[in-house]
Amino acid sequence: MAKYPNLSASADALPLSIFARLYERLATFDGDVIQFQIGDTCLPPPEASRLGALGFRTGHDPELYAYSKPTGDPVFVSAIVDKLKRFNKIEHAKPENVQLTCGATHALSCAMRAVMDPGDQMLLLAPYWPLVKGIAISLSVRPIETPFSVDVMRGEGADIEARLEDYITPQTSAMYVCNPNNPDGKVLTVAELEAIARVARRHGLWVLSDEVYEHFTYDDREHVSMAALPGMAARTMTCFSFSKSYGQAGLRVGYVVGPKLAVEAVRKMANHTVYSVPKALQRSAHRALTEGAGFLDEARDTYRRARDYAYEHIKAPCVLPEGSTYLFVNLSEWIDAEGECSLSVLERMAEAGLLMAPGAAFGGQFSDWARLCFSAVSQDVLAEGINRFNRVLDETK
Repeated sequence: MAKYPNLSASADALPLSIFARLYERLATFDGDVIQFQIGDTCLPPPEASRLGALGFRTGHDPELYAYSKPTGDPVFVSAIVDKLKRFNKIEHAKPENVQLTCGATHALSCAMRAVMDPGDQMLLLAPYWPLVKGIAISLSVRPIETPFSVDVMRGEGADIEARLEDYITPQTSAMYVCNPNNPDGKVLTVAELEAIARVARRHGLWVLSDEVYEHFTYDDREHVSMAALPGMAARTMTCFSFSKSYGQAGLRVGYVVGPKLAVEAVRKMANHTVYSVPKALQRSAHRALTEGAGFLDEARDTYRRARDYAYEHIKAPCVLPEGSTYLFVNLSEWIDAEGECSLSVLERMAEAGLLMAPGAAFGGQFSDWARLCFSAVSQDVLAEGINRFNRVLDETK
């Protein structure tokens, strides 16, 4: 047995050898590298929230260097509560239901520890955000990959309740749902959310609802929070992030909202891992939340145009994303007889100076796929990246 079994097992979420092989091939490219593999934005954060605009006093600032409250600055938390009620329709939200965290990754980790025990099973509605599998394994929770959103978007497997029931066992205690979804951009409708909710209520399951792309939906689709549905506030832990909403990935500010007792457990996890989120970063996120509405409109419009361009020009099949910032593309047509997954194609793309995220990271059944982030680069770079992508496919056939 490995000395650290959980640590070694967590590598299954995203094998480092895959990216190592891509970077080896990238070393042969002489030119500007286009990075489609990173889930980020090319836009600067809202102007009022930028660190240089925060208005800290010059010289020694005792307020800045002192500890923050572990629960988060009360004024900031109050603004989050207002947003939860107004935008997410989570009417039960109070400061006691909210815990500030160092990004949504920290929020999900704390939430999972709070509501699950070692040995529990959790359904991962696939394709899923890769790090959630590693988080589960590190906590001795068994992740169960459950084919879901790509099929639902295609109109296949529309009986959501029956599909989920097939994967539930007596050890199942939770489901992980990302809405809008990373990597395929599925935005769950109210009817689809209600189907998931019925299964959760019937089996007494927690729902870990990852809603970091809440503000980025397209074509008049509306984001609806799971916790806003009847009967779901008591069994939903919802995680949000300023990284995606306001282009502040490097500041690491997120939060989790849930039932009071569960959030009390989350507070313990947060307190014993990071203690508190730095005051300067909270102030920046607070400014974004209260003064960043214009940024959200600009970003949504920018990302929609990028989505449309990428979808219209890319030569590999994919489903039009309804939200988030990714195309999830199927490369099976270009995998040669010796190839076992999309890695052979992605290596050729790396040789052309283009990086994408391998599909195997998003679920075992997606080894022939790859994820492209269309929000991470400018329009000109996006166009060049799509051209490189298509040239590799043309040369592969």
